[in-house]
Amino acid sequence: MRMPWPHSLLERNLLLLILVVVASQLTTFMVFFVFMQQPRIDEAASLIASQTATVERLLTALHEPERGRAVAAMNGGGLATPMTDSHELPRTLMARRFLISLRERLPSGTQVRWEDGEQRRIWLRLEIDGTHYWIVLSAPPTIGRLLPWSIVCMLLAFGMFPALGAWLIQRDTSIPLQRLVRAAATVERGAWPDAVPADGPTELATVADAFNRMVASLAEMDATRAEMLAGISHDIRTPLTKLRMAIAAPEAFDAPAASAERFVAEIDAIVEQFIDFARGWDSEQSTPGDLNALIEQLAADYAGLGHTFELSLEPLPEIAFRPVGMLRLLMNLMHNATVYGRVGLAVRTHREPGFVVVGVEDAGPGVPEAMLTLLKRPFRRVEQEGRPRGTGLGLAIAERIARQHGGRLDLALRSGGGLSATVRLPVS
Repeated sequence: MRMPWPHSLLERNLLLLILVVVASQLTTFMVFFVFMQQPRIDEAASLIASQTATVERLLTALHEPERGRAVAAMNGGGLATPMTDSHELPRTLMARRFLISLRERLPSGTQVRWEDGEQRRIWLRLEIDGTHYWIVLSAPPTIGRLLPWSIVCMLLAFGMFPALGAWLIQRDTSIPLQRLVRAAATVERGAWPDAVPADGPTELATVADAFNRMVASLAEMDATRAEMLAGISHDIRTPLTKLRMAIAAPEAFDAPAASAERFVAEIDAIVEQFIDFARGWDSEQSTPGDLNALIEQLAADYAGLGHTFELSLEPLPEIAFRPVGMLRLLMNLMHNATVYGRVGLAVRTHREPGFVVVGVEDAGPGVPEAMLTLLKRPFRRVEQEGRPRGTGLGLAIAERIARQHGGRLDLALRSGGGLSATVRLPVS
């Protein structure tokens, strides 16, 4: 059965830290064993092998029964053969490596046994004059002993410290993520949550800040959509009612067909404004162009309609702009000037450090100063007697196009009366 792969960040961090700690411990142990313990083990094996060779020479020089008594004396008068619980290879790594190294240094065929207990001993079987003798030697103290409780403690340490480290790391991660999850669930239910605190580690603070901006943008889009639908319903209702009257009671109009055509044109203009506002010009490619030439062309078109703009155009460098979007921006500003200002119409251009500036001015009645900050928002209109009623989208569209070009639109009251709309576009 396959082990399930951890899904949570805590589980993965915990697994990763355990693997890293275990790998580091194994590496440390290998370095310690190879460069420090291994030379000691080999040195101890060489010493035992040297002692064994010396003992073998001494025993070879003796005759029976003196040889047997000498072996019994070297074995402390105890057993002459290994105990039944002795084994050829011990359980611990260092003792096993010691016996392997010892065998390499002893004559071929020499049997070696390891005996654990209160006193760890090494049994060596020597063949002298056709007779086998077992001699016992004490194991070198440099051969470490690894007890089971030590293994348990090491395993507990391997598990406890990585788990503690994973929790400390995850603590600063899980809390901000849980906030984001709750806020996202609120959005899913159709509500708008409070801003998520942008604290904690830099990466999570950046995510929280981006999430807050996204929610604010979605909330603004939702409010704009609702406002736009309400505006469409409100603005189209009047010309639509007149159109129905022209169809149902043509006798009430001097020229029913012309009146109906005019009402249809009003509806078409309103719908076109709403489409322009909803669409934007993000997909249109920017191309280098002459902004002054575009202004002169529009001024000539308005002159043909009976609206004369005074032009004061300083030489400007070519800048990259979206042709249709920029045309719509300038048309909306100039159209507002002709409809609401009527007199003192002017377009001026000049350069500022890093920007080209286009100003559209009029000398009309202007607007209340408190309304200046609201006019660029969708569906904000100044309700004044004798003032034409619009959709409230012209300046909002111009503001959006200016921002799409990396610039901005500023509105200000002129000292001599009237309104000034100034567009600043960056020069790349």
